[in-house]
This record gives sequence, C-alpha cells and structure tokens, in this order.
Amino acid sequence: MTRHHTSSPGGTVPKTPFNVAEFTRSARGSHRATLGLGWYTEHPLGPRTLEAVGLLSRLERGALSFLRSVLVTPTHTDARMTAFLVTWAYDKYWLADALELIVTSHPATPPAHAAAGPGARLRRTWRALSERVEPIRESVASNLIGEDVIAVHCVAGALDEWLTQAAYERLIQDARNHRLRDTLSDLLAVKRRHGAFFTEEAANRLGSNRAQSLARRRLKRMVFPLGSRV
Repeated sequence: MTRHHTSSPGGTVPKTPFNVAEFTRSARGSHRATLGLGWYTEHPLGPRTLEAVGLLSRLERGALSFLRSVLVTPTHTDARMTAFLVTWAYDKYWLADALELIVTSHPATPPAHAAAGPGARLRRTWRALSERVEPIRESVASNLIGEDVIAVHCVAGALDEWLTQAAYERLIQDARNHRLRDTLSDLLAVKRRHGAFFTEEAANRLGSNRAQSLARRRLKRMVFPLGSRV
C-alpha cells in the first residue's frame, strides 16, 4: 500500500488505514435472508418500537439525497471518495430495505392524517423544487471552493453516522424482541464501517485552516441526520 494517493492535479492526501478496495469488494447487499420476518407474526413489535424502526428506515433512504448533491462537486473527482460513496449508497439501500420489511411485516396501521389545503400543497411544491435546485446550487458553490469541500462532506458523513449509530444502539438496548436486537446489531456492523471511513477521512482532510473554517461555516447550514430533511 502506498503512503499517499493523488486526489487532484494540485496535490496529494495521505492515505488512511481504511481499505476502500476491500470495502467495495465486501459490500453486504440484501439482508432479507436473515430477517426472519415470520417471527414478528407471533412476537410483534410495540407501536413505539415499530415507529422507531420506521424512522430509521426513512433516515437511511433519505440520506441518499446527500449523494446526489455530493457527486456534482469536486468530491466526485476523487477516486477514493467515489469508490466509497457508491458502495456506501448500495449498503444504505439494503439497510433501508431491511428496516422497511420489518415494519411492513406488521399489520398495516392507519395512515397519518395528511395535511391538506393550499398551504400544504405550496410546501410540498417548494420542497420538490428545492430538491431539484440543490444539486445545481451545490455544484456551482463547491466547484468555486475547490477540493477543501471534500473535508466538509467527510465531516458531515461522520456526524450523520455518529447520530444514527447512537439511535441504533439505543434501540438495541431498549428492544425486548431478541430477533430485532439481532437484526439491528447486524445492520449496525455495516454502519460501523461507514463511520470508520468518514471519521478517518475527515481527520485526514481537515489539516488546513481553510478546510476547518469551511467545515464550520457549511455544517451550520446542514440538517442532521442527513436523511431527516427528506
């Protein structure tokens, strides 16, 4: 393993211990075979636990919107980051899938009352427009900033993992259903690899005062966990 890798024509970034090549080769994929969904027929989850599992599934899937904005910035020109993020998105898809299947294995609950009226429609329209415009805005701003924006993305990823992993850990601690605990522990092992990469890479890329200042400014405008805005 070489000690440095080239991140751009303008310089190099020291390699971290995280083995991205091994990570991409060992992506977990579907968890369906190990979920044991039939167990929940006899041992259903309580409403609050089920709600928490549903929230985690939405956060995992919603965080994929982060990738859409990231890959229009200088981050996408960094081969190490791109290789990780593609596999990260694949993992996230299957994490969300596993959690959603647990929720849907339970009897359907009455849907929450949907907000109606012109105000609600206007908010939905504005949200949809913002989601389309955000990658364009981010592309213009980030490409003017340059490769220091990669540090921001790594810190954001690390913060998101710390928050969501804490939620998994708390749910494992509180869950009385051993099947759920086993599944969440399995999913958490996947997430720990994500956190290891983002944490190491963030520390690696925050070496300059400019990167640190940029991270402080831009993180104040971000919403965490990353999937919560969606």
